[in-house]
Amino acid sequence: MMTKRLYYSDSWKKTFSALVTGLKRDEKGDWICLDQTVFYPEGGGQPCDTGILAYDGKTARVKDVQADEDGFIWHLTEPQNDRLPGIGETVTGEIDWARRYDFMQQHTGEHILANSLFELTGGFTHGLYIGQNDASIDVTLKDGKTHLDQDTLSRIEELANRHVREDGAIVCRFPEPEEFETLPLRKAPTVAENIRVCDIGGYEMVACAGTHLSHASQVGLIKILSAQPARGKLRLFFLCGQRAVDHYRKIYTAISRSSALLSSKEEEVPDRVADLQKQLHNTKSELAALRRKNTLARVPDLLRDAQTLPDGRRLIACELEETEFSDMEALAGALVKESRVLVLLCVKKEGRRNLLFARSADLDTNMSDLIKATGAKGGGRPEFARGAADDALPWEAAKVMVPHF
Repeated sequence: MMTKRLYYSDSWKKTFSALVTGLKRDEKGDWICLDQTVFYPEGGGQPCDTGILAYDGKTARVKDVQADEDGFIWHLTEPQNDRLPGIGETVTGEIDWARRYDFMQQHTGEHILANSLFELTGGFTHGLYIGQNDASIDVTLKDGKTHLDQDTLSRIEELANRHVREDGAIVCRFPEPEEFETLPLRKAPTVAENIRVCDIGGYEMVACAGTHLSHASQVGLIKILSAQPARGKLRLFFLCGQRAVDHYRKIYTAISRSSALLSSKEEEVPDRVADLQKQLHNTKSELAALRRKNTLARVPDLLRDAQTLPDGRRLIACELEETEFSDMEALAGALVKESRVLVLLCVKKEGRRNLLFARSADLDTNMSDLIKATGAKGGGRPEFARGAADDALPWEAAKVMVPHF
């Protein structure tokens, strides 16, 4: 005889008594099957319940709950002592109610949200995933679309919360087959028999074996977080109930702090941040231009101090303090405008040495081959090459090798 699911008739039931009907062990641990249970097994995108089983003055923690294909529900247990209950022994169980209530808020809220989405877009919801931090549904939209604009998402959220405020009664039952054929289900069931229907306020009706609240207002609040394409569908992330309240509190705290720091009203924060970003961009541009100017101001001194090689080429080997590669490129570009100039530049950044080798157009020295010959990682064109090394050896090797290259 399969396990009786007590949460079907009363999802608010927290404690129960039952008889042990089966025991098994696998790589996860010890599993107990009961003749009846309040523990919801993982399924339909809803995580399982957790809690405790008590027996003969002892307790075991329930870490996982799974239903098998024959309708038996198994509880993965971790005894707090050296003994599990035996077959035929009576146990009492208690679920983690805060966890169950949170999941009921997310699950019931998903029904209302999916119904609102269907009403406004015709989108078909494929399932529910409840994570530790948020929940999500995948939706097939008309015409293969995978995107909804912010205005549509806002209207879906508003309609869903309007339904929450209407406080429709939530009734879950197993209708007779002849009645079932007449019910206005939002989507077809995924099973063929023993179909349980969840009805919310008469406007949302769908086959569902999960746990639900008793009235829509208990959902409290529904908040859409984001929506993005996912495998040809729209994936919509949301929060319900206490999760949505906690999210609001966190966001409000952050915006209030930002408002105080910016000496502006909360609603003015985005515009103030945009102004600051623009100012920062302008400042960075001005700083970059000044830095570039200072870098290029070194060209005359570097050319004057260049080492003249036996073949008449002029070698400029210099370690720079500039950390931007664009500044190195600008300096090298200015130097090689002169005739018969070889340029070796090095900048130490974040523990590595960035190398830039260049030469004048009237030389045939292959700077890419040179940078590779030093052992540095990199390469480029014969007249211009870049590389990097974890130590100073390639840089020192380059200065020794270039007169003979």
